[in-house]
Amino acid sequence: MREDDAAYFSRRALQEQFAAQKATCEAARHLHDELATMYRFRAAMLTKHPTCWGDALKQQTELA
Repeated sequence: MREDDAAYFSRRALQEQFAAQKATCEAARHLHDELATMYRFRAAMLTKHPTCWGDALKQQTELA
């Protein structure tokens, strides 16, 4: 993992979120929002240790 990869994905997530907010068409807004979600997920996967993801899932199942 390169540190700048996580920064790139975070930056792209912000750009796509901004584009979603400015979109005049519902379809474009939806697609930009999906891309922002994908980039946020990729940034998170590069910055968080995988065990953090398992712990989050465990906490959710315990609350249910």
